[in-house]
Amino acid sequence: MSKQPNLTYSNNGYMLRKFLLFSLTLALLISLFLEITLFNYTHYATLFTNKHFGIVYNEQEQNFISNANEYLLKGISVQDSFLLPTQFSSFEFKNLNTKIASIYIEPIFLQENTQSVRITWADEESSARFIDVSIIKDLNFSNYINVNPHGKVSNLTIAFLENNIAIKKIVLNKEIPMAIMPIRLIIVFGILFFLICLKNAETREKISWFCFDYLYDKTNFRQRAGFATLICFMLIFNFLISYSVYGFKDNELAAEWLKIYSHQMTDAFLKKQLYLDIKVPKALLEAERPYDYVYRTQKGLITHWNMGSLNSIDTMENALLGDHAYYKGKYYSSMGMLPLIVLFAPYKLVTGDYLPSSVGALLFGSLTTVLLMLLWKQIVQNYLKTLTYFFFLISSAALYACSFIPVILSISPFHIIAQYSALAFVILGIITLLQAKENLSIKLLAISSLSFALAVACRPSALFWSILIPVLLWDKRKELINTSKYLHLLVIIIPFTVVGSILALYNYARFDSPFEFGYAYIISGSNQFMFYKRSIIGKIYSFIETFSFMLFNPPNLDLTFPFVTAKISNIPLAKSTYTHNFIPTVGILCLPLIWFLFYVRKVDILRNFIFAGIFVSLLNIALLSSAYGITYRYLMDFSWIMAIGALICAFQLQEKEIAMKKVILKAFYSCSGITLLFVFFLTISIRIYSIDNNGNILNPKIHHYLARTFGVICNVP
Repeated sequence: MSKQPNLTYSNNGYMLRKFLLFSLTLALLISLFLEITLFNYTHYATLFTNKHFGIVYNEQEQNFISNANEYLLKGISVQDSFLLPTQFSSFEFKNLNTKIASIYIEPIFLQENTQSVRITWADEESSARFIDVSIIKDLNFSNYINVNPHGKVSNLTIAFLENNIAIKKIVLNKEIPMAIMPIRLIIVFGILFFLICLKNAETREKISWFCFDYLYDKTNFRQRAGFATLICFMLIFNFLISYSVYGFKDNELAAEWLKIYSHQMTDAFLKKQLYLDIKVPKALLEAERPYDYVYRTQKGLITHWNMGSLNSIDTMENALLGDHAYYKGKYYSSMGMLPLIVLFAPYKLVTGDYLPSSVGALLFGSLTTVLLMLLWKQIVQNYLKTLTYFFFLISSAALYACSFIPVILSISPFHIIAQYSALAFVILGIITLLQAKENLSIKLLAISSLSFALAVACRPSALFWSILIPVLLWDKRKELINTSKYLHLLVIIIPFTVVGSILALYNYARFDSPFEFGYAYIISGSNQFMFYKRSIIGKIYSFIETFSFMLFNPPNLDLTFPFVTAKISNIPLAKSTYTHNFIPTVGILCLPLIWFLFYVRKVDILRNFIFAGIFVSLLNIALLSSAYGITYRYLMDFSWIMAIGALICAFQLQEKEIAMKKVILKAFYSCSGITLLFVFFLTISIRIYSIDNNGNILNPKIHHYLARTFGVICNVP
């Protein structure tokens, strides 16, 4: 009798394993079937058209031959065995009167790696339809162009918008080969496997238990391993996004103004000098008002960003190096020194080479990612005692997305090195402060205070986050004050005093003021002082618009890859002068996860921490309204703490509304999933469409591969 339950359990386990094996097999077969049918429909479209035809070079006749009725070359010459298009040239097929499903172009690239092509045709329903596509070097399926006319095509024109290729042949209705995309196959397989598992009552019950009842346990090894694996995926994504910027070769490729950390500050620091070894144009040295933007503009002193050029700025007589501070005949950097001291200078001392800025951005961005995850883990362990493990994993991933860390890495200029390093020290300060709060450990309080102080050495605006020290220690204020000789207060104050004194001396030695970090003397392409010349109404307008951009500005949504793109916005100052033009910005409140923050009025867990975070966030935005411009990288200064507040609100909402717990959790998981997809495609779109400082966009091969993976259709503009 005692063995019967074991036998039943064994039978149930066997049946479950059998069902899972069946589900895996079925999901794999269906995903393979969809991959070779639906997702490769362009291949089959060419099977139902007339036999392929076109213009091909004939080796025997030493000439181009064609079985088309008529064709016309415009601006295309014939040389040896190639057609040579010039810019805006075209190849036109006339009087076709047949169905067309594909156009195959066999190119030989002469320069660049892409060729833009416009296909125009007349069919039975329209006299003018067109698509714009790109042919990519070494990406074979990109030169198979899919067209979807309505009925038979009469005239077809292939226009070459550039002259980067020579053409061996042009063939119509050539069979488009199948392209099996592994990433798409895995995604479809995972979705199908999950849906099939939901059909079984036992697996459905286990999934429900895992999502809604399986509690987080910090001592569980499997749970710790799962969390560590999730962090590894975040770091891998950081690497892929950052690597796509320059491929970590910006020592050779980056413009001069991008090398502030990697070269100029490193050299100056190792030479023990405060100024940068950059030649200042004679016209600037002799200028009567060198710090006046209007004066510099009138005298033809232009800001040269060195974009797309490997030459020195000295090739332009009156060129000023942008984003550098100029004061009393010398160039300086307004960037924080700490990233240089802890990373770039030691690397140069050890290796004798310069560390690329993109590598530095990746390292600091990844460090910030890890610390942010550890902070959330610390909050969960200290305050969210009944959290489910699935909630913990999903919230961790959503927090990473809402932090904008991957979005900012998609550009990776030197500016974000200071942002990442400052944020890393702020988060480290909060982690150690939460640990010190338990028993008021002097050691941990000193580390926390030092971390907040060092954040200011990376980015001066990080000083605002120091308000979290009294906020988090407020309920321990009596113990702090009653401590013998105020020892705890001293270990908090001393690090700020020491670091602040060093920064004040450093600033005074450079700019004759202990409070000037160099921002007032930055050479910029826009007039930073126009804000102060506006009327009070203009300032209020700018103030409101800045808040709307940073909080509510929606993205553009599209049904074609990459689906989400940041909307371009600007704040005009005058007819010819503005703070920033054509800056893509997405408001943090556009992420569905952040909507849970509106429950904050009923939250009693870390309530003061959340409200302090919101206050500092709004303060950051307010200061941006008086600055010379905004950009989406500033979102990272505060988005992380608003996301943490939203996660705490979501947890407390489902904890207090017991009757609606599963509904609330389902809503939370849905909002988190949408947020993850939103940020993923936003990151890709910024990388695709935001030209970097050498004039390069994302590797076209990666662009086409991702578009084919997620967008199904192979044609990519």
